[in-house]
Amino acid sequence: MIARRIALTVLLILAAGWFAADESSAAQQWYTCRVLQAGPGGAVTLVKLTDTASTSAFTGKWFLAPADRAKEILAVALTAMSNGMTVRVSIDISVPDEYPPIYAFYLKP
Repeated sequence: MIARRIALTVLLILAAGWFAADESSAAQQWYTCRVLQAGPGGAVTLVKLTDTASTSAFTGKWFLAPADRAKEILAVALTAMSNGMTVRVSIDISVPDEYPPIYAFYLKP
């Protein structure tokens, strides 16, 4: 029983260290956005978003949908546009890339 507790404690400490050391998620934040445009741009899928907060963090900025979830993100983006809905997105706007990646993308009721 003690060995199991020690193993679990070590596992939890390692997991916490792994998450703390992951710099890719350091500046990710959640935003509620309006989708302005979405679609394939060559070999990639792009989504143009505007933050709907009263003090907007960005307006008309393009973001990159990861290749492994591009179709799903495009489907959500087109649904939001067609129905006048907003989306909830996890993105890092501090990324110096021309098209920062989208980490999560959800249709907001």
